[in-house]
Amino acid sequence: MEAFGCLVPRSIDEALELLKRDGAVPIAGGTDLLLAVRKKVMRPKWLVDITALGLDYLRQDKDFVMVGAGTTFAQILDSGMVSRKILVLAEAAASVGSVQIRNLATIGGNLCAAVPSADSAPALVVLESKALVMGVDGPRSLALMDLFAGPKKTVLKQTELLTEVQVPLPPPGTGACFLKAGRRRAMSLAVVNAAVSVRRAPDGVTVEDVRIALGAVAPTPVRAVHAEQALRGQPFSSELVEEAASAVAGDIAPISDIRATAEHRRDLSRVLVQRALHKAWERADLWGERADGR
Repeated sequence: MEAFGCLVPRSIDEALELLKRDGAVPIAGGTDLLLAVRKKVMRPKWLVDITALGLDYLRQDKDFVMVGAGTTFAQILDSGMVSRKILVLAEAAASVGSVQIRNLATIGGNLCAAVPSADSAPALVVLESKALVMGVDGPRSLALMDLFAGPKKTVLKQTELLTEVQVPLPPPGTGACFLKAGRRRAMSLAVVNAAVSVRRAPDGVTVEDVRIALGAVAPTPVRAVHAEQALRGQPFSSELVEEAASAVAGDIAPISDIRATAEHRRDLSRVLVQRALHKAWERADLWGERADGR
């Protein structure tokens, strides 16, 4: 492993200034970055340690849950607020690596690594989350979906930091679910992952709104818009769910690799979306009384 320097800023402004250095990259948990350095995929000259910037927080602000980019997946899982109000994010967090990895890995790092199979992304996308980014030219906010530019690429400039994820609280009558299929039952990268958010209309039987997102089936997380269109405004039924799940094929572009063939990923996408829709619909019926989904 080649030598590099480590810098420890005490403020976001100082961190942004340090990131102007040639070969400087931010580091928090380092679970993705250090592996890339070890494999010589990345060759940083400077690691800018952002763990002292106070970005590890979870708090509610009116109709949003604010998740600091330095918040670990273990902290998300330990949060009663998350499990009560945005259970789908807790489900995604629980699927990330091992206990040791979740104690180190941060939600900001998981998103900025931009790995197509990242578990947090689909869950946050169906919640219509926003990314708050700080840069030397000031802050900007963008839809989380717009953060990703390609495999392991984001739209962030070198002198920008993702500092917070803003998650809208789902309205009453909403249920959500995250599911993942890997080569092993635990500690496995996703072959396919999927998240669904569905809202019942006041009549209790019509799909008022729905969002479906998948990972590991395209260069970036994708919304299954064809499936959403098939569901929206229609009475919920097993037949409708099967039709919508089959429509997912029109929104994904899976590849074959060492973990799965493209055809297997298409089949898994259909199955996971079908199961997640049923679970999310069930949770929507329970919303308000048992929002934890149990």
